[in-house]
Amino acid sequence: MAPLSAFLVGMSASLAGAADLLFIESPGFEKSRHETLKGVLSEKIGDVAQGKQLCVSHGAVGADTVFQSNALCDAGVAMLAAAPSPELLKKFDGRVLVIGAEMDGVVPFSHFAAARHRAAEMKDHHFALIRGTSHASFASGPQPQAALKADLKPAVSEAEGFQLIAEIVRDFVNGGGAKLSSAEDDAAKLAGPVVDALQLEGSVKLGHPACNSDYATNPTCQYPKYPDHSLPFGPAPAPSPPLPSDCICGSKWVRQAAAMAYDIPGPYSSFTNDAFQDVSDTHPFHLPHIFNECAKPDASCVLNITTVTMPFEKAGPLWPQDPKSAPLSVLEFRTKFKSREAVRTNAKDPTASPDLDKVSDMCKKINQAAWDWALNHAEPSVKSRFESVGEPMVMVDDVEQTFGIHGPEWIQDELVFKRMDDSNSPTKSRIEVQSWKFVVGNANHGKVPWLVPAGMHYCKLLSPARAMEWIYTDSMRSSAAVENTVVV
Repeated sequence: MAPLSAFLVGMSASLAGAADLLFIESPGFEKSRHETLKGVLSEKIGDVAQGKQLCVSHGAVGADTVFQSNALCDAGVAMLAAAPSPELLKKFDGRVLVIGAEMDGVVPFSHFAAARHRAAEMKDHHFALIRGTSHASFASGPQPQAALKADLKPAVSEAEGFQLIAEIVRDFVNGGGAKLSSAEDDAAKLAGPVVDALQLEGSVKLGHPACNSDYATNPTCQYPKYPDHSLPFGPAPAPSPPLPSDCICGSKWVRQAAAMAYDIPGPYSSFTNDAFQDVSDTHPFHLPHIFNECAKPDASCVLNITTVTMPFEKAGPLWPQDPKSAPLSVLEFRTKFKSREAVRTNAKDPTASPDLDKVSDMCKKINQAAWDWALNHAEPSVKSRFESVGEPMVMVDDVEQTFGIHGPEWIQDELVFKRMDDSNSPTKSRIEVQSWKFVVGNANHGKVPWLVPAGMHYCKLLSPARAMEWIYTDSMRSSAAVENTVVV
């Protein structure tokens, strides 16, 4: 990284008593590219910050750098196109304004939404949004090469964007105002669905770690260990220090998806818990399980079922690889369900049959539901923009997992995202999403030794949060809405 002095560009108004503006450049942006914005800001805040210093940064690195500058910043800190963590914000005990860009492809809106959520309890920290702006809307001239591959094309002009930025910053320095309030309202409206989707996923990116179901510290998880067996030399030790009592039990989405997976005809029902575990772990083994049987399939029959899910974190081939620009959501859920045959067998349902799992749409239907949930819960203007210029995702039939020299490769077979031509799409293309399935018959009605798998139906699942991030940002990377086509 370049020395700190390379990022610090001070601007002091020539009039005595005027505000001092310290602008911290974003790496890759030449100093001259911020001169116009600095001039607009200096003029706008001059009468409300006389004799004080306002510190302004652009981008993720600029936000990191502002707290290393040892500057006074007694008029506050304004971070443009950034998503600072609470740990970073705590390094400064003054007032902070974070301005997000709706069309930012370098620091995507989901990062801003998560940062806003995590800083919700911090005093005098304001998160504002300027609609239609991109990462480069906070600078003049052509984008630097580093940003060309990721940023989206803004919907507002440079002059309009700079004016909005200056008005929001002025209100912030002055202790409040209509422009700041309106921008904060926009931030809340657009961030809400993104945070909801990440919570539904069970994302750790909102500040809470995932539970270890083998050593439950969150009493609401209620996950019995199954099977309680390990390869030598026994189970892994408990986390030290213990995980917090508000750790994430599993995915709420997978718990909801279980109803689609099991396709129970009724009148009996099921209750499902989900547990996050590495699906390849053998210390101990982790398998889905039905913990009870019913005397008959009537309304009094409620099956207690657990699923096992591994949230797999990866950017994926269609997304930027830099962590600052990559999605926050997981690439896929590696989820182990019990089979439909096993569920009906434990309910004493006479319709139990291996044919119930000889389908190619169980995982597909769950992934379609994840996509539908995201589209139906996206902020209305975002949904409208996506339907006008975004690249759609389309679910296709499940495919049997592949076999390698070591046997089934369901774990290694990642959820497939394949770009296809589509003349009916706004982008003339679509992304086909295909799951891999792995089905194991319910041998001996599931009455087998623990080491013998029986009655399983595994899926690779799309997270509703990955779908939401696609709708908000990534669907426009290959369309006319982007400045330059992303290279992946």
